[in-house]
Amino acid sequence: MNLNIKELEKWTNAFGPSGFERDVTKQVKEYTQQFADEVLQDRIGSIIFKKGDKGPKIMLAGHNDEVGFIVSGINKSGFITFNPLGGWWDQVLLSQRVLIKIRDGTLVKGVICSKPPHILTSEERNKVLTKDKMFIDVGCKNDKEVKALGVKIGDPIVPDAKFELWKRKRIEKDEETGKEIERDVTLGVAKAFDDRVGMFIVSEVMRRLKEEKIKHPNQVFGVATVQEEVGLRGARTAAQVIKPDVGFAIEVDIAGDVPGVEKSQSPAEMSKGPSILTADGSMLPNPNLKHFVIDIAEELGIDYQLSILARGGTDAGIIHLTGAGCPSLVISIPTRHIHSHYGILDLEDVEKAVNLLLEVIKRLDEKTVESFTAL
Repeated sequence: MNLNIKELEKWTNAFGPSGFERDVTKQVKEYTQQFADEVLQDRIGSIIFKKGDKGPKIMLAGHNDEVGFIVSGINKSGFITFNPLGGWWDQVLLSQRVLIKIRDGTLVKGVICSKPPHILTSEERNKVLTKDKMFIDVGCKNDKEVKALGVKIGDPIVPDAKFELWKRKRIEKDEETGKEIERDVTLGVAKAFDDRVGMFIVSEVMRRLKEEKIKHPNQVFGVATVQEEVGLRGARTAAQVIKPDVGFAIEVDIAGDVPGVEKSQSPAEMSKGPSILTADGSMLPNPNLKHFVIDIAEELGIDYQLSILARGGTDAGIIHLTGAGCPSLVISIPTRHIHSHYGILDLEDVEKAVNLLLEVIKRLDEKTVESFTAL
């Protein structure tokens, strides 16, 4: 597998909720700048890696922030209240470990808690406990002890979770012969795949363009955007710096191969290739660009899936509105259990996304880019 998995491990383990991405952005810069001709930056924290000095401007965006929390208060009994940074489903939170970063960089460990189930009334047992009724327990008995730890209102919080690799076998039926085939897969398990895996793919594209001396007729701008989970903010400022001609958001997709999910709700599956998003709540992709990418995948035999989301959005929702408009598309990695302490994805899907983007970049030239919007 031609992927630098150690970097993905380092980045997913790093601390970086929306608005507090500095540590992970520094790691991304330290690694990726060696593959760029120039490194640029906007003023809210997004970092831009440029390669090439002529031709259409191709923007590849992966956001560095992860969903997290922020300290909203400390009660007299020493328990911490919190507000979300990004979207969380209440039921994935209870009894989970978290890390609170104080001003000097120290990480304070805690556990999300609520009233013990043993003393709940029957009425309370039948209600979903919402996050505003939860607390973070850092092992203190009063607010003075918490303050002595250095915790203050406004301090950021992330899940306490570490990257792992799982080796598994896929046992599937061959569509042509009907026979069962068996293959080995390597799964990544971590927090923050949304969207460190997107930025990792961007970085791997930049690496291979440099190391393999791949020729292409473009200027490629690989971008680590910030504050995507709280309003696609970094994409807005970075796109204003670049003024791209074509934009790609590299993201996670919701893997629908879990219990209770209908194909019509989320058609993409883990281990069947990257997905191409055909619509979401923030954007309808340029049809000509979408078909251009699909045709390349089919020509080269790169597995892909078509996906659609009724709600939600990505950085492409902002990129496609830059200037007079920018043909844009989302390429995603189907990932189970996003916005929780542990997501699961197939690293082969990641590698296929890198290969697809490299082939797209090689074929994008001025005439092709103009054809996306020609009438």
